[in-house]
Amino acid sequence: MPDLNIIDFSELQSMPYQESCVTVGNFDGVHRGHQAILSEITRRGESRNKPFIVITFFPNPAYYFNGYKQGFYLSTPEEKETLLKALGAEKVLTVKFDRDFANLTPREFLSTLKEKLAVDLLVVGHDFTLGRDRQGSIAVLKSLGEVLSFRVDVVPPVILDKGEISSTAIRQYLDEGKVGAAAELLGRSYAISGEVVHGSDRGSRIGLPTANISPWPLKKLPGVGVYASHVYLEGNTYQGITNIGYRPTFEEQSLPNMETHILGFDGNIYGKEITLEFIKKIRDERKFSGVESFLAQIEQDKADAHRIFSYDQTQAHLSSKP
Repeated sequence: MPDLNIIDFSELQSMPYQESCVTVGNFDGVHRGHQAILSEITRRGESRNKPFIVITFFPNPAYYFNGYKQGFYLSTPEEKETLLKALGAEKVLTVKFDRDFANLTPREFLSTLKEKLAVDLLVVGHDFTLGRDRQGSIAVLKSLGEVLSFRVDVVPPVILDKGEISSTAIRQYLDEGKVGAAAELLGRSYAISGEVVHGSDRGSRIGLPTANISPWPLKKLPGVGVYASHVYLEGNTYQGITNIGYRPTFEEQSLPNMETHILGFDGNIYGKEITLEFIKKIRDERKFSGVESFLAQIEQDKADAHRIFSYDQTQAHLSSKP
């Protein structure tokens, strides 16, 4: 479990605000739809000179009710808080989602926000609901807002050519290995961070050193395959090829492994924190007849990755031109 201050809603402390702007949601991945909500509440909060507070949850209600075991979250709680604050949130309150919280009525929840946070404006997405049995529809929120003396504003969905942006759609794209499509909905490349740990060391023995990365177990991995990836390590950026899979050529694993060969790099980075950004899938993982055929394919993967990075850099250069 990541180290984050997760609060019990029943123990929410009063904030020293006369009035505040508040938004509530899961915000998993902080994708472009979420960013639209944050942009709107930042604009309105600044115009009213009021602090902007985000209330989010851990675990995610979908995770809590459906009992997922691993590979669900698009962002760790820390990543989510960092992204939300970068978008203007003065404070991010991560509330423990449990049975007691799930059983709150919309009025109980909103009355607490009024009492503890002095909410004057509540901004939510168009499909937002809250409270026991999802009773807190937009209409109910607005009605309670009138009673409790705060305004409710609704931000419309962000629609792209691929349809409405959602965390569910991003997870589907990642499952399919479509990391470019996921990035379009996120507004940035999908990234995973973790510690470099010891593996079998087979890669070094055959002339292909790889960094085995141990991410947060609940972080969503892209689908099994080989990807061109940007590698961030100790303030430096490298290019790499990342394999997510079961290493069938050498062993069969019960859970997918994530390892990266950093192009042009050969150093001891065990115990270091590393971040991978997934740029494009190169190919599916497959079983090879032996080491020679495996290494020959890796050389082809490197060539494919170089072409992907070259194209990526060209597109970035073109888009930056006035």
